[in-house]
Amino acid sequence: MADETHDLERNKQIVAEFFEIAHGTVAGLEHLDRYVAEDYIQHNPNIEQGREGLRKFFTYILSLPPEERLDPAKEIEVNVIADGEFIARQAIREDGMLIDVFRVREGLLVEHWDAFRPPPGGKVIHGLE
Repeated sequence: MADETHDLERNKQIVAEFFEIAHGTVAGLEHLDRYVAEDYIQHNPNIEQGREGLRKFFTYILSLPPEERLDPAKEIEVNVIADGEFIARQAIREDGMLIDVFRVREGLLVEHWDAFRPPPGGKVIHGLE
């Protein structure tokens, strides 16, 4: 049981560090290799498959003006749940709610699903429509 708890906490930490990269700078994307498997499976149809598809997406997103991308400062509350190799991250935001679910295997993110719900009358965020 102690090993399983350690793995769950380690997987949660991997997701937290991945979000630091995702909310960082284009230069910081060089660190994706530490967190994302080369054959990463992406279930968001707006993002290409594999680590390089994810790198391309974040290069685009991080190049947008700040008002057109997800601002981590707008996160009111973040909830993270770990169950086996799955990590769910719910970000309750001023501009809606974002849910990301990752599958982690051998210390790498190998698969991802997401859903964004803007508030009533709210605007859609690039890549999450």
